[in-house]
Amino acid sequence: MSSNLLSTFNPFKTYAKLSWYDNNPVIVKLFSYQLSQYSPSIYAELLIIIDSDNFNDFKNIDSFSIQDRLVDVWFEPELYHPSLNMTFFPGPFQFCVIQYEFTNFPLSDLDLSYSNYNTGKVISLKCIDPIFYQMTLDQKITDFPKSTISDVVKKIVSNNGSTLKEFTDTDYAYNWLQLQMTDYEMIRSMLPYSRATDKSLLYTFFMMNKEAYFAPIGTSNLAPIKFNIDMIKNAEGTFRTFDMKPFIEKYGSIDSLYSTHNGFSNFENVVPTTMNKQSYSTTKNENKQHKGIATRYVPTGVEDKTLQEIYISNIRHRMHAFSRIIAFENQAIPEITPLNCIEMISEEDGNTKELDGIYYILEIKYIFGMTNKHPLIPKMILTLSSELDSKGMQKPEGKAVV
Repeated sequence: MSSNLLSTFNPFKTYAKLSWYDNNPVIVKLFSYQLSQYSPSIYAELLIIIDSDNFNDFKNIDSFSIQDRLVDVWFEPELYHPSLNMTFFPGPFQFCVIQYEFTNFPLSDLDLSYSNYNTGKVISLKCIDPIFYQMTLDQKITDFPKSTISDVVKKIVSNNGSTLKEFTDTDYAYNWLQLQMTDYEMIRSMLPYSRATDKSLLYTFFMMNKEAYFAPIGTSNLAPIKFNIDMIKNAEGTFRTFDMKPFIEKYGSIDSLYSTHNGFSNFENVVPTTMNKQSYSTTKNENKQHKGIATRYVPTGVEDKTLQEIYISNIRHRMHAFSRIIAFENQAIPEITPLNCIEMISEEDGNTKELDGIYYILEIKYIFGMTNKHPLIPKMILTLSSELDSKGMQKPEGKAVV
């Protein structure tokens, strides 16, 4: 299905409920949130409208700990897209407020028509996932004897009162030690050593709506639509494309990139394995990968050779995943995360061009207004990446991701 959509969502209003506030629900003027391969939590910003007479009530926030500054955001009556004939998750999205600021902000007649405000101000709430915040508080000392990384993640997530939304088991057991690290720091430190049972790499971890996501990027379903970029009709500046091929040449070789550790008495080195999966389709692939040419030695923190192999393979694959990067805006298609892939179609006078292909999602940001049209049509800002380009030096060494 194409992303050239002329219509937006059916009419909705955006509301929020604040745990410390007595005059709920409140009108949400703008609601934005973003997810990234490299961010451990959903990050959100809300602009809420509060009548000046209720400021003292709002200021009760300062008597609450951050963990208890809870916010629910939802769309009413639903989030339905008629062109796609799809109903998306309407909420509630659950956050805790880590920072707020309020300011005089001009309110239009249309804003005022949605509530009986005589005077009004807009307050900005900066929010994250409440379970993630909890995972950043306490440093701990504990051990996980002979455990896979996925087992450690399961235990940490469960101990924090969360559940697993999307999860892929890892394949190698080791004696893990959490030494004066927070729970989040522990999980983050293990990501470069994570490998799935099917040998997939590139694990990411993030929390959203009090649920945990732990899996290689690209393991979820392909996004429900194809995204079109017409190289002539799309206005200049609506998308940009770049790459990081110098890093691929430095850290992308399969036979001259080495993992080392000072504890090796015989100075043996470990080299990466081939990439198991790459971002292309089994039905169509004319793209190629770049080539690593430099000799590099990368120190690691463990002496276990299997973990060294996973670590150096992850580094190499991460570098290759920046062979092509695209950033663009589009009307919002909700429920896309860094675990999805996206198919891009780029055309010029009807002919396929160089941006065609399957891409990972580096980052995605959604922006919704008070309604389906005011003060903006819901949109998303995407940054995508791939190991492959329309021109390259080698055929893909891995299997198709879809």
